[in-house]
Amino acid sequence: MLSRVASHLYWMSRYLERAESMARILDVGQSLALLSGRPGDERSAIEPLIITDTLEAFRETGREATPDHVARFLAWDQQHPSSIVNCLETARENARAVRGSITSEMWENINDTWLQLHRHRSAGSAIDAPFFDWVKERSHMFRGITGATIRQDQPYLFIRLGTFIERGDNTARILSVKQAPGTGGVDEDVLTDYYSLSAVLRSVSAFEAYRDTYRDAIDARRVAELLIFDPRLPRSLRFCVEQVDVILRDLPEQSGRMARRLAAILRSRLAYGVLEEVYAFGLHGFLERFLRENVRLGDALHAAYLELK
Repeated sequence: MLSRVASHLYWMSRYLERAESMARILDVGQSLALLSGRPGDERSAIEPLIITDTLEAFRETGREATPDHVARFLAWDQQHPSSIVNCLETARENARAVRGSITSEMWENINDTWLQLHRHRSAGSAIDAPFFDWVKERSHMFRGITGATIRQDQPYLFIRLGTFIERGDNTARILSVKQAPGTGGVDEDVLTDYYSLSAVLRSVSAFEAYRDTYRDAIDARRVAELLIFDPRLPRSLRFCVEQVDVILRDLPEQSGRMARRLAAILRSRLAYGVLEEVYAFGLHGFLERFLRENVRLGDALHAAYLELK
């Protein structure tokens, strides 16, 4: 398979997943600001920027840090490479470049998503829950169409690789920021922790999974355990890394030796790790290390399979 084709498929998938993740972050951020009773609080407004590591880029625009301005920056700003509009447009461009390697149903879905997005923007649609649900729905639809129509060979594998590399990064970022301790009094901290931890779970579609697993009040340590170590939760760190590891076994072994090695190390740490070790190391430090290693894994994948040779 040509590296150029593999690269387009991989990045098509990553940008679609990134658009969905951005919608999830903005959706939960707005809900949290309303539920906490502090919608004007700057910390609540900029939290999506902290999660996505775009706070400095937003400040350079000179806009006031309000929930609406932040949402418009992360959804519509064409100068911001990871805004929803740019993610979906870049995904479409990658898909268009390899139309012969994807099914007609996949192309029609992603092209229709792009057309609908521009109708949303031209109509001045609100950046609110219905819009975020639409972005998530389109992403889910594309993945469903992909799984149902494309041959399960190398193009499909690179599409899945992009999904799980991007998804693991997003889960780690959300968990790292949302689990930061509160700064107010005791009562305020309890309230903030409840809403914040609920937001963590909802932002990765894990609220029901938490209830099914623990059947108890939401607890910070259990949230961390679920999102780091659960092998059956589709957005946990372990699940994402294990999927990458399995996919790499079906790709040419010799060129992907370093990527396979890094994936195996990460998988082993998550498969046999325990929460006590994470907290002894420091949760924030553990997640930051995961993010760095996930980037290294992505770089190794790029060097092995996606660079033009």
